[in-house]
Amino acid sequence: MPERLKAFALMSDVMVEEREQLRSAVRSVIARHGDVRGWLKSTANTKDDSDLGLWRTLAEEVGVAGLLISEDLGGAGAQVADAAAVFEETGRALSPVPLFSTVGLASSILLGCGAAPEARDLLQKIAEGSIVATAALHETAAGWFLPPTSTTATETDGKWHVTGAKGFVVDAAAADLVLVTASTSGGTGLFAVDSDAAGVQTRMLDSLDLVRPLGAVEFATTPATLLAVGDAASAAVSGGLDVAVTLLSAELVGAGQQCLDQAVTYAKQRVQFDRKIGSFQAIKHTLVDVLLELEMARAAADAAAAAAEKWLRNPDPKTATALAIAASVSKSVCADAFMYIAEETLHVFGGIGFTWEHDAHLYYRRAKFGELYLGTADEHRERIARLSGLGERRV
Repeated sequence: MPERLKAFALMSDVMVEEREQLRSAVRSVIARHGDVRGWLKSTANTKDDSDLGLWRTLAEEVGVAGLLISEDLGGAGAQVADAAAVFEETGRALSPVPLFSTVGLASSILLGCGAAPEARDLLQKIAEGSIVATAALHETAAGWFLPPTSTTATETDGKWHVTGAKGFVVDAAAADLVLVTASTSGGTGLFAVDSDAAGVQTRMLDSLDLVRPLGAVEFATTPATLLAVGDAASAAVSGGLDVAVTLLSAELVGAGQQCLDQAVTYAKQRVQFDRKIGSFQAIKHTLVDVLLELEMARAAADAAAAAAEKWLRNPDPKTATALAIAASVSKSVCADAFMYIAEETLHVFGGIGFTWEHDAHLYYRRAKFGELYLGTADEHRERIARLSGLGERRV
């Protein structure tokens, strides 16, 4: 092997080893401090907030909040694949932490703003773990990829104010910072709003996914900081959403892995007709099918993470298009795969899997959330066709 390839292989081995250490650290913290059942009981009457205790521990001990943020801003400067490994672990445990909102959505969009000083200041605060952030971009379920907006922003004496309403805001109650899109005279603008600013009202929504709080946020002439406007804002939002889709896909892979592990363990223990059910051919075939779906999803998520890494390193139209296609492939494959895995897991567990006390229904709920949020599989396939230049099919 040439020396250059040897050096590359050695570097790759080191990166993989460090990534596994990161994964192990996250899993250890969750095992010590994360209790999704305890969190559900403690928030039984509201389900408004995230597990901020676990989040602070992950942010302080592991540094997950600043994973994608450069070292000069206090972050880790890690690769998207490293962040994806963390998302797999939190997805595996269904940890109710504001990781997706802060790292998946807010950080990804802010990183797309380039060298804007306001964005860099916010990224530094996120990396410190001192704020929880989210993005309020959507007003209807339509337009997941570059959401249209009826929210408006006006400038008076050099100060911006935002008026409007947004829905489907992940971790709305826990967020200290909200990124908001709004129409301006110069095009769509991206703004930063403090959650405790004047005119902000948050209303929690009933969510099928019990461990992922969603809210609606209203803004009434709310003070805001302009981060980007026009094409720059559109590029930051669309690219950031594709990174978020990529990390959501990784989360679904982690949850799917947990479902498979639990189903295999149960099949080795549960006895019916004097035999462990794992010895029945139907169960064997089901678990093999689940494994195949999971591995295809993992491959798609890995490819999207590589594309996201290239876009973050060099955000130009070429890398943006490549990321958009890879992210949509990942989302369509991973969402379909996890939905199938969650359903088959319920079938393997049988009656006990349908009870409130068992975790299977929580994973099924997450699968349904993953299937719908940020675009369905069909919507992503249509996007892939459009971005690939495929014309309408004529019969």
